[in-house]
Amino acid sequence: MPAGNNLDDIVNFPMVTMILPVYNAESYIKSTFKFVLNQTYKNLKIIVVDDGSDDKSLSILEKLSQNDKRVTILSKKNGGLSSARNYALNYVSSEYVTFVDSDDYIDTDYVTKLIEPFLINSKVAISLVKYIRTSSYVADGFSSKDKTEFLKRDAGFNKCLLQSKGYDVSAWAKMYKTKLFAKNKYLNGITYEDLEIIPKLFAEINQDEMIAYVNATKYQYIKTPNSIITGTFQKRDLDILPIVHNGVRLVEQKMPNVREAYFAKAIAATFSVYRKAIRGNATKNEKNKIFDTLKWLTKQINIRKEITKKEILVSFLVILGEKYSTPLVKLISKLLKEG
Repeated sequence: MPAGNNLDDIVNFPMVTMILPVYNAESYIKSTFKFVLNQTYKNLKIIVVDDGSDDKSLSILEKLSQNDKRVTILSKKNGGLSSARNYALNYVSSEYVTFVDSDDYIDTDYVTKLIEPFLINSKVAISLVKYIRTSSYVADGFSSKDKTEFLKRDAGFNKCLLQSKGYDVSAWAKMYKTKLFAKNKYLNGITYEDLEIIPKLFAEINQDEMIAYVNATKYQYIKTPNSIITGTFQKRDLDILPIVHNGVRLVEQKMPNVREAYFAKAIAATFSVYRKAIRGNATKNEKNKIFDTLKWLTKQINIRKEITKKEILVSFLVILGEKYSTPLVKLISKLLKEG
């Protein structure tokens, strides 16, 4: 199989579909969408879903993609990110699919680097590239290292959950065999939808199938003042509680070898919500619910060599109790420049 840029010059490689949900993105879609259109991989279909925008997003997209046969623009009533992704999945006929968020940036060979592992190893079910989190586009933020690590399902999911060196559980910065979504769709109307679906997708993979980690940064995630992490607390943030409870059950039943890594990720995600609740306008009852979940999660930790620093920190805060740990949680948020 040709490697590197050679792959971009051949049109008889598998079709890949890229899904791009868009909602009220007129202030940035012109710059971010150009990176999508500049993809060097030839056999590419781009499905854009305008999720009921009431600004000029749709007209900008139509103008930018005029006469570009790769692009299909779909319009629907506003239903949220999950709804838009699911809507697009109904139109995917290719064997491989990848997602990009409308306010993020991808390198021109984003698709190329993600498809290469599938062509090298037929057992690959998901491939990942690295990402960086930044407040604005970084001209030299991409890297082009070519080393790829192939891991069996459980080891691959462990690495993903532990967010090892630039990888994450997000929908983007990955390519999937489309068949993984046959029985699994993003849950509409919730926050943290990526964490909700990711265990289900990995559970669809056979234990001897592979997860490919490409050692190259090809995605720039743009963090905003009102992002899911740094924004103010809202009642929908409580979605994290049933997500981690259901995730624990699924992992223990179908992928027990990733149990410890899943708890590490669940604790990190729930603690992020707890910080929002402490510095925001959450009610006492809401804060109690989140703290109780943290208490339950930390009790499930098995002491092991690779226990994460965040697990140790949260366990310490739980021992202190809700009242005495609150000042420390506020300090941590301040140090992280949240809120």
